[in-house]
Amino acid sequence: MTVKPDPVGVMARSSWKILIPVILITFGVFLPALQNGFTNWDDILYVTENSLLKDLSFDGFRQIFSTPVVSNYHPLTILSLAINYQMSELSPAGYHLTSILLHLVNTGLVFWWIMLMSSGNKWVSGITALLFGIHPMHVESVAWVSERKDLLYTLFYLTALIVYMRYLKDRQFKYMIIVTLAGLLSLLSKPAAIVLPLSLLAVDVYMKRTWSYGWLLEKIPLFILSVVFAFVTLDIQSARAVATVEAHGILERICYAGFGWIWYLLKVAVPYPLSALHPFPKDLSLWYYLGTIASLASMLYMVLKVRNRVILFGFGFYTINLLLVLQLVSIGNAVVAERYTYVPYIGIFFWLTMTGYKWMKGSGAKWKWPLIGVMGLWISALILLTVQRIPVWKSSQDLWKDVLSHYPESARAWTNKGLDYYDQKNWPEVIAHLSRALEVEPLHADALEWRGRAFLENKEPQKALQDAELLYRAYPQKEVVIFLLARTKDATGKSNEAVSLYDKLIDSYPSKSEYLNNRGVIYFNKLKNYDAAQSDFEKAIRLAPENGSYYLNLSRCYYMKGDSNSARQYGVRARELGATVDPGYAQLIGMQ
Repeated sequence: MTVKPDPVGVMARSSWKILIPVILITFGVFLPALQNGFTNWDDILYVTENSLLKDLSFDGFRQIFSTPVVSNYHPLTILSLAINYQMSELSPAGYHLTSILLHLVNTGLVFWWIMLMSSGNKWVSGITALLFGIHPMHVESVAWVSERKDLLYTLFYLTALIVYMRYLKDRQFKYMIIVTLAGLLSLLSKPAAIVLPLSLLAVDVYMKRTWSYGWLLEKIPLFILSVVFAFVTLDIQSARAVATVEAHGILERICYAGFGWIWYLLKVAVPYPLSALHPFPKDLSLWYYLGTIASLASMLYMVLKVRNRVILFGFGFYTINLLLVLQLVSIGNAVVAERYTYVPYIGIFFWLTMTGYKWMKGSGAKWKWPLIGVMGLWISALILLTVQRIPVWKSSQDLWKDVLSHYPESARAWTNKGLDYYDQKNWPEVIAHLSRALEVEPLHADALEWRGRAFLENKEPQKALQDAELLYRAYPQKEVVIFLLARTKDATGKSNEAVSLYDKLIDSYPSKSEYLNNRGVIYFNKLKNYDAAQSDFEKAIRLAPENGSYYLNLSRCYYMKGDSNSARQYGVRARELGATVDPGYAQLIGMQ
């Protein structure tokens, strides 16, 4: 027997008296996010210092669709942020409003899809959508600007699922084309959508579709897209993936996956305490082994014993959409992350509400009102936790203070909290926080690098040199490490060693004008080699002809070589490009 859903008819008969309150409650819960700003956790890379957002010309579009950002290829996400930038530049409220509106659209799409899955059951659809809309585990996806990718990929993912239901009814190929296009848009928003064809197969089973090879054939384009995007993502992240596989053994990664599967499940009911970062453990504790055993036993029991299709679909959808983030191939700094539940929880919410509804209509009818009361209290608690969670994302200081309250030994949290002070040029606070990070993890690369930079800014070059040398011994091939060491060698009077390091950088990165300019400055100030300095400044200008400071440096070279006319010519050009020319020097070379 084949169940044929009726998407248009079901929605036409659905009660907007249920959906509208769900949307309004969700909007009211997330409205405080408009008061939040950006944080220094990826928002710098995605938004505040992302040059891709500034240009929506044809060339700008080409750059957006050809440039990975934060080791991921998600051009539609970057395009949506670019549109935000064109509308409000770096005003965070506009970005947060867009995220809230996308979340509201997704909440409506969940309602629609569950109406189709539940044969038009308005209450099951409404409660599932409400849980999706207000659950505290979803705050991270909505309140964190950089997680725009979650919201966008989910929008197209749910659209594909809804249109697929129409395809199951009419079996018209045009609907499968739309499903494939929606899948492509979802992949262009976040690679996590590569599991979409598996979710569609789960829908086939749930809807009691008669088996045939057509199940697979109709989804071949989606499978091909998934494979292509999987290879692209692996290629982009290959260096990080290899490093993490080396850092975490097979047993550890299996335990991370088992622990994660059960941890996310428990957080459905009790989403507390929460943290923006859940670091990998230093050692596997008993909980990881128990979690792995519990996860494997649960899945095995469901496969062998459970025949209830609601349970099987709910947990199947949950597992399919968690597959990529269970840390079997560990990427990132976290063993689990709340944002990973945005789509998977739909399956669990559907199972809970569908099971509860059927129970109240059957043997549990006498417990109907007590159950409704418990459900009401639980939902109220979820709303309260969500409202309390949103301000955690208000600023970098709020965010990392919260993380450290849960994980005081997190080197990443201490580092990021310290880096927020870097922008404020509060060098003692930067140094104190990064020193705390290095107490936890002595070779934490970011903490060493930025403490070295802070020591330079705080006029402590010897301490900066110590950090740079330690960092260089640990990471001798990293560009930023060689650059920091060159700067500290220069600051401590070791000019020839600094020049040698810049030689290495210029050989490896010949298009970086900054390295040529810095080497030229050393030749000019320390070694008094004006010919070598002039050559470097001229090469830097050819690479970056709009940098006024390079012209000013070249002007000084000509002055020291007795060519006042050339010095004046380049001094004028430097000022035209915005460089500040000292009045005394301007008078020396006869600038008007």
